[in-house]
Amino acid sequence: MTAQLCKDVSMFYDILGRRKSVREFMPAPIEPDKLERIMETIRRSPSAANCQPWHFYIIKDDLRRQFDTVFFKQGFYDAPVVVAGCAIPDRSWKRKCDGKQYAWVDVTIALTELILSATAEGLGSCWVASFDMDKARELLKLPPSYELVSLVVLGYPKEPLEFEEKNRKPKEEIMTVL
Repeated sequence: MTAQLCKDVSMFYDILGRRKSVREFMPAPIEPDKLERIMETIRRSPSAANCQPWHFYIIKDDLRRQFDTVFFKQGFYDAPVVVAGCAIPDRSWKRKCDGKQYAWVDVTIALTELILSATAEGLGSCWVASFDMDKARELLKLPPSYELVSLVVLGYPKEPLEFEEKNRKPKEEIMTVL
């Protein structure tokens, strides 16, 4: 028996196809109810053993303008919201066989769900890994135990989010079916 989780599963795949890295945003603010739904997605994201070894900073308004000094590219300047995802390794689940902690994996899952939620809301996003880490840590006043995994910029894209086929390797090159 197959559980029907989505009324229209094609809508989910459409969202996946529309998701792309947006680097040009309209200066329009994000409505509070949309932002709240997106943030709820982070809160509900899965984590190993439900440890939730993370903290997310939702950066808007005056602090958001200061974050322009953190980015190496100007394309993110118009995005009205930046989300900083931080891992807290001391709080994470650790794999028994080798002690690997999963905080970074857990934060990555949550940020991915945030990006897909933003796409469903008609917002553009971009995962930003290339930025001035020291400046970002300083602006956020991060505790030493927090590891800044990534920044995600959010806003209304200048170009519409249209479904497009992305340049990806063929399945045979990246998967093995056993």
